[in-house]
Amino acid sequence: MKRKAKKTFIIMLIFVSLLCGCWDRKELNDQLFDLAGGIDLDREKRECYLISAQMLIPAKAAEGQESSKSDYFLETSRGKNVYDAIQEMQKYLSRSMTRAHRGNLFIGEALARDGISEILDSYTRDPKSRIRTDLWIVKDGTALEIMKIKYPLEKMPAMAPIKIHQAAGGEVGTSLVEYLIASRGEGSYPTLPVVKMVIKPELGIPTMTFYGRAVFSHGHKLLGYLDYDESHNRGWIVGLIDSSVLTVEAPGPVTGFISNPKSKMQTTLLKSGSVKTEITIKGQITVKENDSPLDLTDESNLMQLQRLFNQEINKEMMQLIHKVQKTLKADVLGIGETVYRQHPHYWKRNRDKWDSNFVDSEIIIHPKLEIKRIGLQGSPVHVK
Repeated sequence: MKRKAKKTFIIMLIFVSLLCGCWDRKELNDQLFDLAGGIDLDREKRECYLISAQMLIPAKAAEGQESSKSDYFLETSRGKNVYDAIQEMQKYLSRSMTRAHRGNLFIGEALARDGISEILDSYTRDPKSRIRTDLWIVKDGTALEIMKIKYPLEKMPAMAPIKIHQAAGGEVGTSLVEYLIASRGEGSYPTLPVVKMVIKPELGIPTMTFYGRAVFSHGHKLLGYLDYDESHNRGWIVGLIDSSVLTVEAPGPVTGFISNPKSKMQTTLLKSGSVKTEITIKGQITVKENDSPLDLTDESNLMQLQRLFNQEINKEMMQLIHKVQKTLKADVLGIGETVYRQHPHYWKRNRDKWDSNFVDSEIIIHPKLEIKRIGLQGSPVHVK
């Protein structure tokens, strides 16, 4: 009995010894964190990629205190494809580069127009890549130009665009996995947020601004852009914004802050075989500034102003619809998804023809904005 117990103990000891230790461990001191990256077509060699990365300086992150020195450094490399360029970059780094914490990935406009299919393959195939990384298109420029900008409010400048977008009432940036889901949606075209480098004449230094959304084809090539207002109104239709600001002439400008922006979409099949889409737009308006002669304590003036707000949002929405139907010819409003849900039999027969059907379909906006608050003043200060 003792001999059997001794034998069992020795076997268990052997197994425990095999389980101890981490043979493939990577110490934190041996790693370098790539927190933001950029990809461009190499201007010199069109068949090559130029990648850039903002790397966190470990010693600076550990200190946790203010310093005049930068918290990051910028590195670049070239390669025949993305992974080849990454391996080339590693040759210049004394620590193993990890992309598991990358927040933003910027794509230059030239590369976006050429197509981003190879990038999508690289980042979805490589398990070391973070599929929750937010993708951004750089309008009229390159990713490297954005990566070089010094932004005073963020330790990592390349993390600024998503915070700028959120502060303006927009949705969070579009991650790689969200882009892939959108590209496989029923009749929809994927979009990505857009950042642009600008130089203000008064300051003379480059900075970055959120521009709008980039619209991509089913083949992952850039079709065109929606500017800030157009992308914001699109976000209203598809339910991706939490507030908005609208200014009308009454005469004289009146600005309202719109809370609880909502929309409802209803599609109807017509006898002609086409689809009629009705979109109801709702929101609650708080008047923030009134530079018109209207006394808003007068109910008739209040209703007049409310009509002006509804007319303005109707005009802006119809301009957006005309652009996506006639210029971009891409359903980025989610109408195809709605038809798929509300009329599955129709969709099954017409799915392959939706792109052409969408261009000619009738879309109507029903604005139902309501003024809920006029502020502390009834009549403007400048009106006696």
